[in-house]
Amino acid sequence: MTRALARWNGLSVSLRLQLLALLTALLVPLGVILLLLLPAFMNEKFNAIERTQVQQFSDIARANLNTEEDRVGLFVLNFSLWTETFEYAAGRNARYLEANLVPGTFIGGKVDYWGITAPGGRLLSAATLDQNRVVDATDTVQDFLRALPDPLPQDGAAGVIQRGGRAYIVAARPITRDDGQGRGGTMLLARTLTPQVLQEITYQGQIFSAALRLDPVPDTQVQFLSDRVRATSPLSAPSGPPQLSLELSIPRAVHAAGLIGAQQLRLTMLITTLIGVSAFMLFLNRRVLSVLDGYKRDTQRIARDPTHRLDGRDPTELGLLARTINDLLDHLREREEQLRDRSQRDELTGAFTRSGLIERLDHTPVRSALLLEVPRLQELSGLYGNAMVDTLLREVTGRLNELGPQFVVARLSSSGLALITTGPDTPDPRAVLHDLERPFTLNDNDVPLKFTAGYVESPYAVPVPTLLRHANIALQHAIDEREQIALFNEEMLSRSQYGHLLEAALQGAETRDELTLLYQPIRNLSTGRWESVEALMRWKHPTLGSVPPGTFIPIAERAGLIAPLGEWAMQRALTDALSAQRIAPIRVNVNVSPIQLLSPDFAARVLKLLRDLNAPADLLTVEVTESSVMQNVDLACRHLQALRDAGIHVALDDFGSGHSSLALLADLPLDTVKLDRSFLRDNALGGTRGALLGSAIRLAGDLGLHTVAEGVEDESMLRLLQDFGCGAAQGYHIARPEPLEELLGRLQVMGR
Repeated sequence: MTRALARWNGLSVSLRLQLLALLTALLVPLGVILLLLLPAFMNEKFNAIERTQVQQFSDIARANLNTEEDRVGLFVLNFSLWTETFEYAAGRNARYLEANLVPGTFIGGKVDYWGITAPGGRLLSAATLDQNRVVDATDTVQDFLRALPDPLPQDGAAGVIQRGGRAYIVAARPITRDDGQGRGGTMLLARTLTPQVLQEITYQGQIFSAALRLDPVPDTQVQFLSDRVRATSPLSAPSGPPQLSLELSIPRAVHAAGLIGAQQLRLTMLITTLIGVSAFMLFLNRRVLSVLDGYKRDTQRIARDPTHRLDGRDPTELGLLARTINDLLDHLREREEQLRDRSQRDELTGAFTRSGLIERLDHTPVRSALLLEVPRLQELSGLYGNAMVDTLLREVTGRLNELGPQFVVARLSSSGLALITTGPDTPDPRAVLHDLERPFTLNDNDVPLKFTAGYVESPYAVPVPTLLRHANIALQHAIDEREQIALFNEEMLSRSQYGHLLEAALQGAETRDELTLLYQPIRNLSTGRWESVEALMRWKHPTLGSVPPGTFIPIAERAGLIAPLGEWAMQRALTDALSAQRIAPIRVNVNVSPIQLLSPDFAARVLKLLRDLNAPADLLTVEVTESSVMQNVDLACRHLQALRDAGIHVALDDFGSGHSSLALLADLPLDTVKLDRSFLRDNALGGTRGALLGSAIRLAGDLGLHTVAEGVEDESMLRLLQDFGCGAAQGYHIARPEPLEELLGRLQVMGR
């Protein structure tokens, strides 16, 4: 047998026969694959692609519909969270419809129906827009109201319904005051889902078409037709089961092109195979063929495993070529690893960078993310030096790495760290924080740290960028609310989206005359007269409506917009106060934000404004908060002292709400202390709170400071403050914030 094989290999014809036999053995299964298996495989793949495409487009179309629902819901929110609407629903605002039920409301909000009910459910207003005229729509609106859940949830309801063969987007919310208190009936808005509106919302084009069906389906259904693929999905209603479904279809262009491509691929592969057979038979010998075939296998494996190398044992030039290529691959791999490691790893801590984290977890399921903000880094750098702070960051990262291999640690900023879960089990974030906050040793001193954290957890795997965005929203919430840790929820996402909408709308609000000032008097408790008025900013957007200051002021501070708003408020307040002097010599109080107070030229800008307006310095009182001053006590004192030296009054607002010591009253250049409304909680009658109130008033008096109590809501509070010897009071019991003209009119009637 061995001799026969030797004789066979020794003949030139034997190699050709061996190659022919080998190629025949290869061509038979190749033919089966090309003619039978490949068409079936390609058809299955194209069907899967088309199914995925139609489901993706269906998801996009439904997401666009949901976005439109959210938009109508936000428009409803602007009206429902408004004291004017609340007063109308209660029957106390007769001019409400005249000001708000106008064509611009329907056109600007892109809605077709309007409805308001009283607290008992009685329909007060129902309208629609007909050829630029507001007409009655009682029957239709009542039909919409019947489609809502009973009772209506506090956060409202929205969805798609069908009435009379037509489809509508309906959104409704309970009506409350600006501060969210009370329940004054229901506010409802609706938009008709005509084919044109549906096309506008879903951005239909030549890629897909969408239509509404009046017969809902329980879940998404996909049908393969001869010329198109159709997906039918249910649309959620405000209450009860779906009433409509969305039918989305795409042409089967991919399938047709795929069949043609498969045929061309089969033909190309057959021709290539025949040419290859001829080439092998004519030009290759067994030694070259075997070596090159080995190289081919090696190169294919290198594509999958970069550590693999070509077989360089061949003594000929082919072996030299293989060894040269191997050396080049080794060099390139080493260089690539160095560059990748630099880009993916933080040099200080060894943790992943943001880009490294995303690349590391690109194809890895992730379930949770914990974002940590390391506090007081600048303060610690000043106390212990940058090198010790670097050691601290390395130790924090090391403690996170000790949690186990199912966690990935990243440093996303100079003070921000991330802990990503890749395993099936998610951690207890509070336990992680508790373990992480064991004291750190810096220069033989134990330094405790209290981290601020945001945590998000998903029941299923999600892309890491999405997880990081949600965790960052939770972290920002924790910072804003001064909480140690915040757990992400959909309400945070909605607030964040609404906050971005308000931030964009707030740009340039002062130049578009959307801002106004209301004034609330401060009564001197000895004389009973108004000693000053506090300027309070209000914002009314043409489409978003009135936005509470508690909502837009923090957004303006985070977005860096508070400085121009604060300057506008001070200039307008001084201008109004000057014009009021002909009626009464009244002083105006203006609140100053931390960003304004801690700007290098704050005092100079205020004094320049007084000179430009030719206003006396004692006309103005600036109000600053404890938290603003504590951010930089030295700079704040310099500014406030310069203002007092010029004759401007300085008041410390919300005293008692922060964490500063009572020594702050002695250190700051102040004229007035405004006691926080928390002192008057539950009327402060007796107990610890009453003792604190009396002590604060006496302490301020001993320091020669005038005291003003905020939040006076009834006569008993007022009498209590008089008994304690408080200098002045402010609150709804004395007067509510009003436009200056109305306030001056009251002042003339009262004789001040």
